[in-house]
Formats: sequence, structure tokens, C-alpha cells
Amino acid sequence: MKIYKQMDNEWFGRFSEGADLKESILQLAKENKIESGYFNIIGAVKDSRFSYYDQTQKKYLEMHLDENAEILNCTGNITLLDREPFVHAHITLADNEGRAYGGHLMAATIFSAEIYLKKFPNPVERGPDGSTGLKLIK
Repeated sequence: MKIYKQMDNEWFGRFSEGADLKESILQLAKENKIESGYFNIIGAVKDSRFSYYDQTQKKYLEMHLDENAEILNCTGNITLLDREPFVHAHITLADNEGRAYGGHLMAATIFSAEIYLKKFPNPVERGPDGSTGLKLIK
């Protein structure tokens, strides 16, 4: 991981090849005591797992893309869930024929990944929402 702090509340850099994308975001947040913020990532992955939230069943349906893909966009936020940093990210990927896939990021093995992260000045908490079944911002 090679991350450069740009200002008191901004980071820019890249994650290590072979690392897990979601875990790398979480590691960056924990190492820098980021309790809430926003990030955007571009790059490529070797494989990935993402999900779709079925609103009727109120559960995540997981998908797996077991091939190299470009990260067209990965955006999300960091909040606190049970007083710990929590990464909520969505990812859009393209295969070698330009077909797009996407959903809620579960895991992805990094080939290359560049991140911009902005820390918010105040913590934002997340918790269970009875009507949706999701853990939403309070």
C-alpha cells in the first residue's frame, strides 16, 4: 500500500497487488482513524465477489466474477457500525469484451487500485433499519 496524505482530511494512493480491495479500504481507515468518509477507486481486479440486495427477500444474492476485470468505478463510504469502521462500497466492473457487472462489493483481489479518500469531520453511525432489513446511516 502506498498512500499519500494530501491534506488533514484527504488521502490519495494505491493499494498492493494481490490484496483484497475491501480489506485494504478498511485497513486504510483503521490505520488513519477514519470513522466516516467517502472514497472513489479505479483500477483492475483478478477476481471479485459482489452482491445484489433482493428487496423482497431482504437478503443479499452473491455473484462471483472469476476473471480479470477493469474497475470502471468503485465508490462508497466509511461509517461506524457497532463503534467500528465499516466499509459500504459498490463496484462496477468490465470484462475483456466490455460487458459490465456490478453490485455491492464483497471482496476482490487487486491487480491495481488507486484510491481517493476524504475523511468527514464528524463520525457517522450506521445501524439496523427494520423496514428495509439493511444497516443504514442513522
